Amino acid sequence: MKRAIKFRSKGQGHHGMITNLVGPSGIGNDIKPFVFLDYIHGVPPEGAGFGWHPHSGIATFTYYIDGGSDLEESTGNMVSFRAGDIEYLQAGSGAWHKGMLLKDQPTLGFQLWISLPPALETADAKSIYLKPDEIRSNDRFNVLLGEYDGITSKIDPPNDMNYLDVSLKPGEQWTYTPRETHDILWLVVYKGKLSGDLLSSVGELIVYVEGNQPVEFSSDHGASFLLGSAKKFEHDLVFGRGSIHTSEANLKVSQHMINTIYSELVKKGVFS
Repeated sequence: MKRAIKFRSKGQGHHGMITNLVGPSGIGNDIKPFVFLDYIHGVPPEGAGFGWHPHSGIATFTYYIDGGSDLEESTGNMVSFRAGDIEYLQAGSGAWHKGMLLKDQPTLGFQLWISLPPALETADAKSIYLKPDEIRSNDRFNVLLGEYDGITSKIDPPNDMNYLDVSLKPGEQWTYTPRETHDILWLVVYKGKLSGDLLSSVGELIVYVEGNQPVEFSSDHGASFLLGSAKKFEHDLVFGRGSIHTSEANLKVSQHMINTIYSELVKKGVFS
């Protein structure tokens, strides 16, 4: 019996070339720990991107297929982010960052927010930056987070979860078999089309009904897509500005940390 599709959406555009596919108060509450997903696509004008802003209680996972951005974080991380790179910011109790897109460069990428469990949501922030040759993979997929088919990501995921970048050749079939603990499964095609019942289009979010049944994918002409699966996050979501926590108390602690970091950045002249 085929696993049914629960939800599909082309999302909602915001900030010009960015489409929001998942929001924490909408479908993100159904597929948590995956609570937010932006699809970035187009040619950025000068000054496009996001200036300094805070996060806490989540990890942000930024991944570009084409283009890139210049990133800076309050953790001290400062990188020239390019196609195929990964930037993982586990914001914990609080962090600030900014990312400015490369002017006039065709850009295709995604930013995912991941809920952190109580043990991590008030921990110190940390960031990890990986180049393409550091991403573990085979000839069909990159393991961005988690473990699949004997391949384990270099970044230790904050939850029981997988995040894969999958590419199918023309006429190829592939079956994804989630772990027994994984009851959440979703995907977004970013190149080509999947065949069969999906008939998915580029930039469309597809969410499956909860369960751990395998799903078969095929493509007549080739396709590339991101896939996420996980054990459903068991905690409630409490929202702040760029923050998602499991309790009001932890949110309050992190808001204090965010304000403290802001004061430190002001003293350094970051906002001048």
